[in-house]
Formats: sequence, structure tokens, C-alpha cells
Amino acid sequence: MIKSIFTIEIEMNSVSKHLFLLLFFFSSITIALAQKDTNTITVLTYNIYHGEDPANRGTSNLDEIAALILQYSPDVVAMQEVDSMTTRTAGVYGKKVDLVQELAKLTGYSGYFAKAMDYAEGGYGEGLLVKGEAIFSTQNLPIPHGGEPRAAAWAEFKLSNDKKIAIAGTHFCHEFEENRIAQVKEISKVAGQSNLPVIWAGDLNLRPDSEAYRSIIGTWKDAGSDPTPYSPTFGSLKDGPRIDYVWFDPSKFTLESYQVLDVPFSDHYPVLVTLKFK
Repeated sequence: MIKSIFTIEIEMNSVSKHLFLLLFFFSSITIALAQKDTNTITVLTYNIYHGEDPANRGTSNLDEIAALILQYSPDVVAMQEVDSMTTRTAGVYGKKVDLVQELAKLTGYSGYFAKAMDYAEGGYGEGLLVKGEAIFSTQNLPIPHGGEPRAAAWAEFKLSNDKKIAIAGTHFCHEFEENRIAQVKEISKVAGQSNLPVIWAGDLNLRPDSEAYRSIIGTWKDAGSDPTPYSPTFGSLKDGPRIDYVWFDPSKFTLESYQVLDVPFSDHYPVLVTLKFK
């Protein structure tokens, strides 16, 4: 569905494209709201490749990502590789752009940017989009072996069924296993201190057979471990690695659905998970 829509868009002028997207957004919201179980929470995690189409460098991918979000209508979106007011965004958009706030405008969600590091005259890190109001915060993660600074974006918010939830979106180190193990420990520590049901998600740059994966202990459940244990999320859907995850506490939730979405807007594939409250 997504592919055919955006093939048609190529032939439209800019005004027609945005009108078409708006109509698509509102029709998608109506369908999603009609189908949604009020005792569930749906999470989308997506590495958005700093707001640029990897197959067409210099071109934005935000309209397509916004359409995807509004089609599936998740309660929360965790995003990685997010730029805020960088010269890199200026090269794509003609001016410096805060990608989270642009997506918040396009979707109607509340947005939060958690800066992991200074980059290109702006910031680089994680983003969260949440339906409704939320209390946001940033957790800085350890890098004992050095390398790029890393962070987690946290949100506490109330769902439409009045249940409260805490969620973290993060992006672990891509270079050193020692860093990833330390980052797992810190995320788990903060999550364990919450008195709310907790979900955490993101591009963890680790594979299911890694030491860092095995270091994730306690009550955490990998949403992709049972239904599709080898479903790739990066590079190729045929033989790429699985490095993007959603983790939850099985004493608080049961898994309703797990999908890796086949869309070409980044070098990663979005992971969509629906959990049901126990």
C-alpha cells in the first residue's frame, strides 16, 4: 500500500503532494482508531536516517515517515539517528530543521528530542513522538570504551484508557561491545526504578547471538524473539541483521503482534509492536 501510494506521488507537484498526504493522514487515523483495542499499546521504533532518503541523497524522507506513522497510528514512536538544527538538515531542507518537531507538526503528536552529542552546529540523538501530553527526560548512557556519546529519550504518559506507561527510545553504540553491555545495564537500572509499566526500544546495534544481547537479563522480553526470531531490520529483509528491538515486561504485557514493515524510507526497517495489558 505504501509503495504504490508513493509511486503515484512522484508524478504530483508539491501542492498536490501535500494535499494528498493530508487526506491520506486523516483517512488512516479514522481507520486506525476504529480498529484499536483500548487495552493495548502500540509502539513503533524506527531509525530514520537523519531525515534523508538514503536512496536519493539530498531528498527528505519526512513526509513518507509521517504518512507511515499516521497509517499505523502507534501510541508512541521511538526514533534514532535524529538531527536537530544541524547543517546536515540544511543541506536537505534548505535550512536547519528540528526533525522531531517537523514530524510532530505533520502527525499531531507531542515530540521530544534527546541530544546525545553536539553535531554539525546542532544536535544528534534520539526522538520520541507520543499521542497526547507526556513528561519527557534524557538519560545519558555510558561509553566506557569511548566513541560517540549515546542517550535514551524517556517519556511518561497516559494512554486513552487512562493507564500510565513509561517508555524509552535509544540507540546503542555501533562500535564496541563493552559500550553496548554498559548501556544495557543503565537502561535496565532506570527502567527497574520506575513504578510504571516500562517498555524500551530502539536501534541497539546488537544481534541475538551477541554477548550484549545475553546480558539483557531479568524480566525483559524481546518482542521479536518468538514470532520472527530471524526477521532482519537493517539493510536487506532477506539476509540483513536484526538489530532493532522492542523490549517489555511479560508480567505486565502480552504480545499481540510484531511486524517488520517493508518500506524504503531509511536503511533500517521500522518495527511495529502491539502489546496488551495484563
